[in-house]
Parts: sequence; structure tokens; C-alpha cells
Amino acid sequence: MKYFTDRPMERVMMQLPHAQRDQPPQPPEGHSCHGCKRYGEGCVLPCYRGVREQPV
Repeated sequence: MKYFTDRPMERVMMQLPHAQRDQPPQPPEGHSCHGCKRYGEGCVLPCYRGVREQPV
């Protein structure tokens, strides 16, 4: 394919844009959900991180 100019931006502008995923904001230190992988999906208590053993 031929380009109209020799500028490198012309090649960049012909590329398809890629969608970026938005990261949910992380809770502050000391919050019960700090470091949780499921933060932002909806919190259900008791949290899976606070359960030590599964009842039979």
C-alpha cells in the first residue's frame, strides 16, 4: 500500500484503535476489601477471604 507522505504518523493513524479496559479504583488501606480480586463486582459478606474452613 502506498502512503501519501513519508511521515510516520500516517502509518500510526491507519492502525485500528484498541479498546482499553478500565480498572476499578482500589479501596484504601485498612478497608476490608483491600487487595480483594473481586472488588468492584459486588461485595457479599461473609467474604470468601474470611472463611477458613468449608462446612461439610
